Amino acid sequence: MTSLVRRLGLSLPLAALSLLPAALVAHAEEPWVSAPAGPLAREIAPVYWILFFFAVIVLAIIDGGLIFAAIRFRERPGHVAKQFHGHNMLELTWTVIPTAMVIFFSVISFQRLQFINDTRTGAQMTIQAEGRQWSWIYSYPQEERFKLKDGKYLQGAEEIHVPAGTKVRIELSATDVIHDFFVPQIGGKKDAVPGRKTELWIQADKPGVYKGQCAEFCGDGHADMLIVLYAHDEAGYSEWLRQALEVANLINDPATIRGKEVFEANACVGCHTIRGTKAAGRVGPELTKVASQPNIAGVSSLSPVNVENLKKWIANPQAHKPGTAMPLVPLSEADLDAVAKFLAVLK
Repeated sequence: MTSLVRRLGLSLPLAALSLLPAALVAHAEEPWVSAPAGPLAREIAPVYWILFFFAVIVLAIIDGGLIFAAIRFRERPGHVAKQFHGHNMLELTWTVIPTAMVIFFSVISFQRLQFINDTRTGAQMTIQAEGRQWSWIYSYPQEERFKLKDGKYLQGAEEIHVPAGTKVRIELSATDVIHDFFVPQIGGKKDAVPGRKTELWIQADKPGVYKGQCAEFCGDGHADMLIVLYAHDEAGYSEWLRQALEVANLINDPATIRGKEVFEANACVGCHTIRGTKAAGRVGPELTKVASQPNIAGVSSLSPVNVENLKKWIANPQAHKPGTAMPLVPLSEADLDAVAKFLAVLK
């Protein structure tokens, strides 16, 4: 019986270790560690796997020891329980080995910190990212190519667009609570703190769409505070910029700016998203190209999407679509007209 218990106690840690390859395969289905898409992620991934490997070994040893002790020293007929006090070699082992592991982990981590924290060397663009409950506002560089007709510079919400293969410095801030910018497959993770500036850098190896999320709990809508990063090749970035400037200039046109201001000052901004503005709600449909739709809210009688039909819908949505979640927003006639004219240019 004793030999059986001993074999069981020794086999359990080995069995746990045998699961490591399967665990690695299963975990490799997670995107960033198996397919890092930028130099930051590639620098961090090896450290992750080293820590994971040692963590599994420690788990197997500790759990294996607990199980062995529970079986070997269990209460049973003919066995008298005894107290053990001190074991110099064991205590030395579990002090020296963990200390050596912590030192090793610190060394391989600190070796990468200078590379990770160097946000300025080689950076070809700086984008400001402002976190707020519960969205990100991106302000692009004050360069001529990002300049709007009114003299301001391009801003965007929800999506951040960068050239592939280019090191981009991200300057972070927050207006309310602490947020955290994190796109795992690209790498880099940094808090956005109210009242101060922090920064990180990102670089995507190739064009694609990379998803992330605010990684700091920031309130009820935390789970919806997503980050969508678009990396473009040179031609694709030029085309995106052309379209973004076109939309932004329409939104900021003097003929529609009053409607934009009213829209952003009312409940509309909490329910709908309009790219290039502060509107980043997810309750209602996106309105970035609402004027290109065949009708309003699927109501055939409100077709086409023009100023007149928009005013009808905003003034009394329940009359046109009973049961709709769109609330009645109290607006003056002048404000209603301004909002309708603003939405009518969003194509």
